[in-house]
Amino acid sequence: MEFPFVKMHGGANDFVVVDHRTPFLPEGDALQPLVARLCDRRRGVGGDGLLLIERDPECDFAMRYFNADGRPADYCGNGARCLARRAFDLGIGREGRVRFRTAVGIQEARSTTEGGIEVHFGVVAPASDVLAVEAAGRTFQGRLVRAGVPHFVVVVERVEWTPMGEWAPALRHHARFQPAGANVDFVAPLGAGRIAMRTWERGVEGETLACGSGAIATALAAAAEGAASPIVILTAGGDELRVTFRPVSGGHDVWLSGPAETVFSGAWAEHAPAVQE
Repeated sequence: MEFPFVKMHGGANDFVVVDHRTPFLPEGDALQPLVARLCDRRRGVGGDGLLLIERDPECDFAMRYFNADGRPADYCGNGARCLARRAFDLGIGREGRVRFRTAVGIQEARSTTEGGIEVHFGVVAPASDVLAVEAAGRTFQGRLVRAGVPHFVVVVERVEWTPMGEWAPALRHHARFQPAGANVDFVAPLGAGRIAMRTWERGVEGETLACGSGAIATALAAAAEGAASPIVILTAGGDELRVTFRPVSGGHDVWLSGPAETVFSGAWAEHAPAVQE
């Protein structure tokens, strides 16, 4: 089996993107190892995850997302923005806007005047109260925000001083966040309306250079401390994501904007496994 793909990134959060409006990929247990092979940075295309653009009876398209380990995930903010860009490139949508279905609800996206993509996420519940979590031999103070997927947001003095490999896995797998665990964001204020962020993501089981849902979580954790909209998130890759929000019943109505670019296109040749005699 051979099929086309494009490689995209949203602020260096990178993805393998496949037009799957006419389904051809395997489902169930057979899909997970294929996704993992595609996302392998040594033996595959390489990426933080796989995005599928699929048909939907009511919306312009449906989004399906899989983490780099091959497991499905409910949402990816930068992935949603990249898939909207891909939809525009495929001639989907009207007047620079698309409406699409995700596992966490229907969303909309548009092209921005700066050349990026803005996605209207919808309503996100308020950040939790400050939680004290003991891990890696210390106590972390943070807020839990579910921006499609759960994020534990911890304020630190400087993100570049954070020992990600020591602290993040201990928090990601902490009993407080079971059974699925949580993504972990270490953040540091940079001045009015600007926050530096580093994220450790489930499914990647490592640091990613940007995280859209993490940017939303970081902004809403800051809002719980009195910060005003909009908030600019400086990612580990050096790009900026902008989170705009307004209070509504049930939390905050949220928009996420930033770069979403196609890097290259290609074709993946999937060979059948060798038969053991």
